[in-house]
Amino acid sequence: MSLAESKKQGSYFMLHPEIKEKIKVIANENHLSQANAISLMVDAYFESRDEEHALLKQMIDSLLDEKLAFMKEKMNRIQVASNVIDRDTKIILEFLNHYYLVNKFQNLITTEEYKTNGMEQAEQLIQKRIHKQRKKKLDYERQKEMKQQHNTESPE
Repeated sequence: MSLAESKKQGSYFMLHPEIKEKIKVIANENHLSQANAISLMVDAYFESRDEEHALLKQMIDSLLDEKLAFMKEKMNRIQVASNVIDRDTKIILEFLNHYYLVNKFQNLITTEEYKTNGMEQAEQLIQKRIHKQRKKKLDYERQKEMKQQHNTESPE
């Protein structure tokens, strides 16, 4: 008795006749006993399951990479815009500092204390620009969505 056979344990299973016939076919095709054919099938099942798990993991990784690439592109755009805004803000601060120094201002009058007509006009202008830019973005996104829906509805 070999080591492999000594580890085997007897089992009794109730099987449909079709399944018993399939076991016999596999055993004959592979020149095995029916017990070894069942072992072969169980091993094949687990190997297939592991391959399916690896394939599923690969598909999920691929999908995540695709979605994250889109997010990374958007984040890069935000970072670039943020860097430009930061640079512009620092330039404005330098100009304001120079302006205060040249004019020898002692105190700062905030917009909470007094808001000039020019400041109110500037705020209104900026609000209009923001609204217009937001509207353009929404229109673009709406057109993009309609184009995607049209492409998915009419397969070519």
